[in-house]
Amino acid sequence: MTIDEQWQALEAEAVGSDSWRLQLARPIKGHPLFVAVEGAKRALLLRVPATAIPPRHQWPVCTGLEVLAVQLTGHAHLGVALREPRFGDVFSALAEDLARRVEQEGGEPAKAVAVFIGQLARWQRFLAASAVGLSAEAQRGLWGELHFLHTRLLPALGGAAVVGWKGPTGAHQDFQFPGAWIEVKTTLAKQPQTVRITSERQLDDTLAPALFLHVLMLETQEGGPATLPALVAQVRAALGAWPTSREPFEEALLAVGYLDRHAPRYAGVGYAVRQADDFRVRPEFPRIIEADLPVGVGDASYQLSLAACAGFTTPPATLTAALVPLST
Repeated sequence: MTIDEQWQALEAEAVGSDSWRLQLARPIKGHPLFVAVEGAKRALLLRVPATAIPPRHQWPVCTGLEVLAVQLTGHAHLGVALREPRFGDVFSALAEDLARRVEQEGGEPAKAVAVFIGQLARWQRFLAASAVGLSAEAQRGLWGELHFLHTRLLPALGGAAVVGWKGPTGAHQDFQFPGAWIEVKTTLAKQPQTVRITSERQLDDTLAPALFLHVLMLETQEGGPATLPALVAQVRAALGAWPTSREPFEEALLAVGYLDRHAPRYAGVGYAVRQADDFRVRPEFPRIIEADLPVGVGDASYQLSLAACAGFTTPPATLTAALVPLST
């Protein structure tokens, strides 16, 4: 039974009652996890010693959710409750994610609490944007990253490619491997063709083993086989050959704000690749980097002309050769 189904069962029992009702979700030794309802409020509760619950000022603040500590049936519980019903579908996904991670951690209650709090903190940014789904620009950007992962990285590195997908975690480049970092950009622009660089760190190769810019020139299509949900499905199917990479992939999708429940919103637009180019970023490459900025200036964003990058075009095989496989 899923956590959402457990909540539904508890809600049916709790009609007309405002008292807490609990049901065991994961029988983890030392810190079992419960689904719970208080009236119409859904919650996920981790039973731990009171001494393992951190001070309130260390609790994350999540849009639409409430972190809480309650004493029930003679035991202390650290939990998270749904405060705004509009986040109901997101909360179900969050609960399954938290339950899986806490169950995997096992060990001491203090470690489970750290995982619990840490996962909530990771979800703060995602929850803030999840009510409306991804913007058109974010959809296209995610499509470009997944296209590169599916067509170039998985054939070269197998499941280890997923480990290098760092964009969803906030890294300045979308992919980082021991031998190369790669930033992926998409553009719908006609001539002159440009891509937006969003920070002075994005094309800064100061610390990179080798830095590449991969650009996809796209055309939009109404529906069709190349929508974002279709590409997500293709990558998932490909990862069947590397099962241990599936969970990191799903975590990355959640971190970037992609929910399967939102797939119908994204199914109306597909993409066709008109041209794909790889550029090697070297000291002479046209860009703004951190070392170039005057004191007091930062967070630079600018348009980069692809015509100005023509002299830095590199064969796809050169980029592939720079990649070093990672362990999954």
